[in-house]
Amino acid sequence: MAPSPASRPLESSVNMELLRLFVGIAAHGGIAAAARELDLAASVATRKIARLEKALGVRLFQRTTRSIKLTESGAIALHWAQQSLDRYEQMSDELASLQTRPSGTIRLATTHTAGVRFLPMLLKRFCDQHPHIGVSIALTDAPIKLLNESADLAIHSGPVPDGNLVATRLIEFQQVLCASPDYIRQRGVPRKITDLAEHDCLLHTASDTGTWLLMKGNRLVAQKVRSRVTADNLEMLIALARQGFGIARVGRVIANAEISNGTMLQVLPNCKCVYPMGELPGLWLVYPSRRVLYRTRLLIDFLVSTWDTEYGPQWQRRGARA
Repeated sequence: MAPSPASRPLESSVNMELLRLFVGIAAHGGIAAAARELDLAASVATRKIARLEKALGVRLFQRTTRSIKLTESGAIALHWAQQSLDRYEQMSDELASLQTRPSGTIRLATTHTAGVRFLPMLLKRFCDQHPHIGVSIALTDAPIKLLNESADLAIHSGPVPDGNLVATRLIEFQQVLCASPDYIRQRGVPRKITDLAEHDCLLHTASDTGTWLLMKGNRLVAQKVRSRVTADNLEMLIALARQGFGIARVGRVIANAEISNGTMLQVLPNCKCVYPMGELPGLWLVYPSRRVLYRTRLLIDFLVSTWDTEYGPQWQRRGARA
């Protein structure tokens, strides 16, 4: 009599690659995205997940033409798969650290601006020092969300992150309000903070609430603003501002060159953009409070030790620091 699926031992074909694929499909909600992440064809990934279902003796996903969802059995198997991958990664990481030859891939989520403008040079130096470590980068203006899904480490811009996370500030910076000369000619120059209520303001959907906090001298003002156009990317906001859509609130390091050459004009230059306690925005390294893998700790220590040294003086010369 053949053993039931529940009593059937796991087949030797259940390996780390299959578990990574399974976890990836659950995280992305689809086979195609998970397959791309693992450099597989979608058809190959489909066959592999079918093989895993056969080995486990259960259906892992409920599939329709538009969606793929975990079954009850799939949810149980996912918990086991995630634990198995975590333990395997931890074991591999500890063995590598004993040999002083760190290896593996660090999954890094970062804002677009930090990822494109500042990370490449630093990552090149880090990877030259550690040739067996790879880095997988996800660009998003909400990088912390990926910490619970697919990232080991995040670079976050803004206030100190909430939640059960460890956050180390890389650098403190200023935000400025700016608009195109055409917009200012048509709509006029805001002379005081309350004038912003009569202007079109460009909001960042990942962090703006519709109220901008500005500090003038020692006075903190919460000013409600309205927006015709919003975006989830800071580079997009300044591109919209350049076309005359309204006033953008962006990091000085992004806007400085255009303000210097007159392409953009700074608005209310005597006011500081701040957060509820009057603090300036920061660029933060964020990671879960649970144990951090050795290779990830190496990257954390490297970025903390080099970021301000490399970019701090540059930002200070440009007035990006308080």
